[in-house]
Amino acid sequence: MSLVPTARVLALLAILLVGCTTKSPSSSPTRIAISDGWLAMGTFFEIEIRVPPEKIERARAFIEWARLEIPRLEKIYSRHDPETELASLNQSLASDDVLTREIQLGSELESILFLAMEVWEGSGGAFDMTVGPLVELWTRAIADGKWPSLEELRAAKARVGSQAFLLVGDGKLEALKRGMRVDLDGISKGVVLDRLRETFQADLPQAAALLSFGESSIMAIGDPDGRGWRLEIRSQESSAESHSVVHLRDKALSVSSSLGTSSELAGERVSQIIDPRTGSILSEGVEAIVLADRSSMADGWSTALLVVGANRTAVRLMKKTNLEATILESSGRSVSTDGWERVLISP
Repeated sequence: MSLVPTARVLALLAILLVGCTTKSPSSSPTRIAISDGWLAMGTFFEIEIRVPPEKIERARAFIEWARLEIPRLEKIYSRHDPETELASLNQSLASDDVLTREIQLGSELESILFLAMEVWEGSGGAFDMTVGPLVELWTRAIADGKWPSLEELRAAKARVGSQAFLLVGDGKLEALKRGMRVDLDGISKGVVLDRLRETFQADLPQAAALLSFGESSIMAIGDPDGRGWRLEIRSQESSAESHSVVHLRDKALSVSSSLGTSSELAGERVSQIIDPRTGSILSEGVEAIVLADRSSMADGWSTALLVVGANRTAVRLMKKTNLEATILESSGRSVSTDGWERVLISP
C-alpha cells in the first residue's frame, strides 16, 4: 500500500476524456453538458453531466448537493481531521482498555470497514486498512536516512492486520490487538463515488455523468452520446510509449502508481509502496489499472495490485474477482486479465 497518501493521485498515467460530444445520436434529443470541479478529499474533484435541456436545473441541483455530500462523507472517512469518525475510532483503538470493550461505529463507517475487509480478504492481505504503523515506521526511516531495525519492523508489524478486527454487526467492532490504526485513503474516494452514483441514477435516470477524483478514481455513469465515455489511458513511464482508449458505461476505473514517487534510503532507491503482509518496502515501480462495477472495489484492488506486482499471484487473484485489470512494472514486466484487451480499443 502507498507510503504517502497522495501517491495514489495519478502522477505518471494520464487519463484524458476524448471524443465525447454534446449531442446524442440522431434518434435522440440533444444533451447539454454541465461541468464543475473543486478541491475535495486532498485532490481535485471533477464532474461532467450530460442531460436534456429540461433537466438542466435538476443537474445543477445535484452538483450543489454533491458539494455538501462529499465533505459530509469526508468527516466520516478522513484520517487527516481529528474530528472525524475515523479519528475517533483510531483513538479508541489506542486506548488501554480497547481489548475489553466493544467500539460503537456509525452505520456509514461500519459499511466502509466491511468493504475494506472484503478487499483485504480477496487480495490475501495485499490491501490492509491497518497498515498505518508501517507507514509511520518507513516514513521515519526515510527521513532519518537509516533502515529500520528488525525489532522496529517486528513491533510495527505486530500492530497491523485486518484479521484483528471483529465486526460483530449492529455498529459494533471488537479489536484483538492494541494500538492499531485504520487508514481508509485507499478506498474512501471510491466509496464516495459509489454514493454519488447511487443518488445521481435515482435523481437523473436518463442522464449521463463522469465523476473523478484527481484522475485516479473515475466513475462513468450512463452513455453521453451512444458510444460510452471514452477515456485515453497513456503511460508516461519512459519505457512505455503506447496508449489506448477505453469505452466506459456504468463502470468505475481506478489507477494507482508508484512510478515517480521513489525515495532514497541509505543510498538505495525505494518505492512508496509497503507490503502489509511482510512489512517491507518495495523497490519496484508499479502501475495498476482496474475496471470494476463499483468504484470502491476498483480503488481497493488497484492499491492491492501495486503490492502484488505483475506476477502469477496477481493473475490468480484477478481470476477470482469480477474485475478487469492490468499491472505494469518499471522493469517492463506486465500482466493483464483475460478480458482486459476487450475493454481497450487502440485509437
